[in-house]
Amino acid sequence: MITDTQQHLIWELRQPDIEKPVRQLYDHYFEGIVAQICANSGTREDGADIFQDAVLVLVEKVKNGQFRGESSIKTFLSAIARNRWLFELRTRSRRKKRETIYSSDEDVETAEENDSFNIERIKGLEKALSQLGEVCKTILTGYYYEDKSIKDLLPQFDYENEQVLRNKKCKCMKKLKDLLSKNSSLVNN
Repeated sequence: MITDTQQHLIWELRQPDIEKPVRQLYDHYFEGIVAQICANSGTREDGADIFQDAVLVLVEKVKNGQFRGESSIKTFLSAIARNRWLFELRTRSRRKKRETIYSSDEDVETAEENDSFNIERIKGLEKALSQLGEVCKTILTGYYYEDKSIKDLLPQFDYENEQVLRNKKCKCMKKLKDLLSKNSSLVNN
């Protein structure tokens, strides 16, 4: 059940300036979500990224009037974080399987057959990323395809700290999702 304090926090999230309520979310729920991720094979950095995503989902749902308050903010953030983390674990697992397949000598022929298909997909993704701008392209390719951490990427940019870069990564992902949802030819590629 949602408390009066949480109700006030939700009201503050509906306002134009959400810096204060977002700080409160971090103060109250960050460590719990990070512990949840760390307990399920994640790192503290993974937890911070997942928490950032969960906060963005909450803010979006509150601003769109889709957050109904049927659960507490803590329960909502935990559920979003759990789902995002499970998705990330599946993605990492698939990535490792692909790396194993493509690195074995027996599967070289299969890999070569799939190259033309993969080249088309890569071209489509590169086209979408180039439309986002060089900064977003560098952040997203570094993080998702080169498996660089936020900490490893930070020296490439003139950002104040890792959290600012994490926020930029989330904004870039949102722009990419919006771009792909508006351009079906990129999605088909």
